[in-house]
Amino acid sequence: MMTVVAGRLSQALLVLLALSVIGFVGIHSVGNPVYNVVNIETATAEDIRNATIALGLDQPLWWQYHRFISSVLAGDFGTSYIYHQPAFELVMSKLPATLELATIAMLIAAPCGTLLGLLAGSRQGGWIDRAVLKTSVFALSIPSFWLSMMLILLGAVAMGWFPASGRGSTVLLLGQEWSFPTLDGLHHLTLPALTLAIPNVALIARLARSGTVEVENQDFVRFCRAKGISSRRILFRHTLPNISIPIVTMIGMQFGGMLAFAVVVETIFAWPGIGKLLIDSIQLLDRPVVMATLTFVSVVFIGLNALVDLFYAVLDPRVRVS
Repeated sequence: MMTVVAGRLSQALLVLLALSVIGFVGIHSVGNPVYNVVNIETATAEDIRNATIALGLDQPLWWQYHRFISSVLAGDFGTSYIYHQPAFELVMSKLPATLELATIAMLIAAPCGTLLGLLAGSRQGGWIDRAVLKTSVFALSIPSFWLSMMLILLGAVAMGWFPASGRGSTVLLLGQEWSFPTLDGLHHLTLPALTLAIPNVALIARLARSGTVEVENQDFVRFCRAKGISSRRILFRHTLPNISIPIVTMIGMQFGGMLAFAVVVETIFAWPGIGKLLIDSIQLLDRPVVMATLTFVSVVFIGLNALVDLFYAVLDPRVRVS
């Protein structure tokens, strides 16, 4: 087991290193942040040169990367060019908004998707099965920005039930601002959370449905039916535990994806989370914040995937052998 853990952690570190190189080269290939730091209307060539030297941008790219890695290993991601705050602290200040959005979305997606998949799989070929299959294909096919627009059009503009943007009222809890404990915050959470949840409901439903069909055709289920055990008890006491491992794996991977890739949803709904901070920082060429955000997102995404793989290896001995 220790070999599996060491191997998986080594892979995770290599991927992180590769992503840091790609992200660093990418953000340093576009534009010049000095023009966003100085007043371009009044700055002289000497001012621009001094700002370039002060930011360390006059050094070769490889040296800037070496300095970035050395600082990160010391726990320092630099200071934001725009906000004049430590970059990592700025990212962490946006984490509660993204975390509660992803958590609420997954709390909707996981039970709904699993229940729909169980119902569809246990009634293979019936109208519920056909409806779940067709709607799941549609839900997985539509892009998130189009879904966001449709939900805003229906829920905010046509019906007026929910606000179209913002986070709403927040309360201080455990030292952080959270919106979900307030009714206004829940109203603001509804549309962006649904946008993130709907594709995941479809994905989990299809996974649960295929697993249910496979388990329902096994001998022990037939034996349970022969003993007169009710279909509901078979479904929730025997089928669900047997399909739970791939579902839990999928939930872990999708939750990491929500934290990492909720960029479009946060931007459309003006949700003040990490995704919106990343987009704003890229537009302003705020390189320390971009690198801090990308590094944090990469660590979360790769870390969750590694944990899921290790969890899978713990539950399934065949994975350890392979």
